[in-house]
Amino acid sequence: MGARSIPPPPLAVRRVLHVVWPFVGVLVTGLMVPVIVAGAFMVLVDRRARLFRASCLAVVLMWVDIRMLLGCWALYAKSPDQSSPTWREDHEKLFSTALDSLMYYARRWVGLEVVLEDRMHFGSDDEPLLALARHAGPADSLAIAWLLSRTAGRLPRIVLAEALRWDPGIDTILSRLQSFFMPAQARPGEDRSAGLAEMASTMQDNDVFVIFPEGQNWTPTRRTGLIKRLRERGDTALARRAEELQYVLPPRTKGAWAARSARPAADVMVLAHVGLDQLASPRMMWDALPFHDRPFVVRTWTYAADTVPTEPVAFEQWLGDRWDEVDKWVTEHGGTVRA
Repeated sequence: MGARSIPPPPLAVRRVLHVVWPFVGVLVTGLMVPVIVAGAFMVLVDRRARLFRASCLAVVLMWVDIRMLLGCWALYAKSPDQSSPTWREDHEKLFSTALDSLMYYARRWVGLEVVLEDRMHFGSDDEPLLALARHAGPADSLAIAWLLSRTAGRLPRIVLAEALRWDPGIDTILSRLQSFFMPAQARPGEDRSAGLAEMASTMQDNDVFVIFPEGQNWTPTRRTGLIKRLRERGDTALARRAEELQYVLPPRTKGAWAARSARPAADVMVLAHVGLDQLASPRMMWDALPFHDRPFVVRTWTYAADTVPTEPVAFEQWLGDRWDEVDKWVTEHGGTVRA
């Protein structure tokens, strides 16, 4: 079951979580101490130190999240009516610092390295950037957000599953930074793309709108299941299209088009990556730890706004062509389908 299918917590539960999360962190840390000690002893039989690395990283990342939540509390205490002239800037700095910490500890404990295949071009300084990214492998959204924040100097405005509201730190800071939590299912009368368009329309010039057009993480199993479902419902054309794409799922145009139509002057970046994409199950992730031999390699293509179609049908074709290029690049960089 993916994150898309998990419902968000009710509002009352969210409020309770925001209060008790630091205390949960203390409790979980205490419970994890014996696991960390056991992991340290298991280094004698597991030279890759998987249990030690994974348990230490889990505790550290939980406290990075808690520190971010406490930072949000402190900013609210300083300006309860959110009228501070540096309200947004302070939250941007807090979020960027958290991303830096996440990547630092992921590099230190599990060997996660982000590598650029070629120079990135970030579009016009006078407009925000729309980034359409491949979605595959563990923590790819965090790595991409960090890369764009630190390399491009642009604050990520992220489209993410509403299930992530279960994390109080992410819920608080990304809500304040006006990211969009995508509902698992549209509510009666709700147009989810309208929320995307609204978020895009409020972007500042140094923002980057990050969206994953596939809608879910690519895995060989998801690809096979999608093809089967399409054939069962008689959509043979889209099923053939899904079969042609080996390492990506067919992109869904509606969300990307909503953002594009809301900010037609924004340049568009297409982002592909390889390295962790084949780790499609917890067992595969465990076996691959640490990731020293699996760098997260990123390739981007940036298109000037006036070269991207401004009509929905033409944009759909354009996006499909870009996804063909992403699939080809992944194939050329070591993709191996494993069912």
